[in-house]
Amino acid sequence: MAAPKSRDQVKVSLDQAGYQDLKDGGTQKTVIIQLPKGGDREGVLREVEKKFKAKYGARYNPSGGSSSVGRTELTGQFYIEAKIKGGGGSGAGSDITKLAESAQCVYNAACYAKKPYTHVGLRGASGKYDVDEPIDNVLTKLPDDWVDSSKMIAAFLKKKFPKTTYKHHRGSAWVNRLYAHYREMNKGAGKPFGDENKWNPADIWMCTPTGESAISALLRTKNLIELNSLLIDHYEKRDIIGVSLKKAVGTVNFKEVNVSKQRPTFKFEKMTSGLRGFFDSGDAYLIFDGGKAQFRKFGTTWQAELKGKNANMGKMSGGPVKALVDLIGGPTVNFVPQREIKQRTDENIEQFYEWYTACPDTPEMEYYDFYKEVMKKDMNWYVSKILSAQIVAIVSAFDTKKKNRFASGLVNYAGSESELSGPYAKVY
Repeated sequence: MAAPKSRDQVKVSLDQAGYQDLKDGGTQKTVIIQLPKGGDREGVLREVEKKFKAKYGARYNPSGGSSSVGRTELTGQFYIEAKIKGGGGSGAGSDITKLAESAQCVYNAACYAKKPYTHVGLRGASGKYDVDEPIDNVLTKLPDDWVDSSKMIAAFLKKKFPKTTYKHHRGSAWVNRLYAHYREMNKGAGKPFGDENKWNPADIWMCTPTGESAISALLRTKNLIELNSLLIDHYEKRDIIGVSLKKAVGTVNFKEVNVSKQRPTFKFEKMTSGLRGFFDSGDAYLIFDGGKAQFRKFGTTWQAELKGKNANMGKMSGGPVKALVDLIGGPTVNFVPQREIKQRTDENIEQFYEWYTACPDTPEMEYYDFYKEVMKKDMNWYVSKILSAQIVAIVSAFDTKKKNRFASGLVNYAGSESELSGPYAKVY
């Protein structure tokens, strides 16, 4: 049986057989067939085996090479691999999120069980993972860069959390029960979180049998503080580990977040009702050590956008801003939310004027003159500015300790490290 004369001859043969998106592999005798996202890599390699068995003695080897789906091997030590075209970056879209997170659970389970990263090995660890992505997709559709990341992170987590009884969850009944309870607690607290990831951004959960059975106690907690406290207790005992994932390249970095009551602190410096003057913009700013927060309407929603010295830090919508103000200010403070300001009324214009006069950087102005100015503005400016003036007036009246707590609360919310955020480990 003749062997191919060169890699180019293999590429010509593949092209003639209908495989036209080809590129050179890592060796002089390897050819890669590139597939679109969602392509069946194993299916293609088995198909190549059938087409070239008689001509080149093709044989599919599921354990060959470094790819999770193996390769098809020809006589003369020529190899054909299949890869998803383009792979996925560390910020890959939602089309790969479910797949990559489920895959991490599968690779974790195999690593902890000391099983090889073959199809047989990964399937054989099924008793130790509970995911919402079909295992066939994990085995055939995960891009190789994510396969490499999954292997590195699995090995790292096993070393960091060496208990051998973990079950690895993504989208399981256990996870769904936990987050359903969180949503009830969040609602009862006045919805301090507009996004569940700001409470806890864990993508997967590692649970020992003790951790899995603890779901009953978790569901009996009566507020977010109790829920977080119990999760911290189980984290410290290494029975429940929430893990936030990003693709690892070359090495794995690690950080524990919210595992104690201590949070990063930031110093309040000042607030301004507008960088260009009160009536010239619909925004307001809080300046803190390390950056600033701009309050204004973004589209249809009033919120805060935080910017550090070198990069954006995230946003905090109006609901969580209100919850933070009310938490720090106590019963004497009640932030008026956007939903209650649907149109201009005599009452809210008078309230607007009170907030205007309470801002530390606004010049004195008679009520009638103020009234005439705001009546010149459209409703978009009015809603954005009245809410922005309100936040400046309220926070400016806080004492120094509360101002610093508010500034820290804004920044920590954006980083999922607020006073009410839950514990997790971050790997990236």
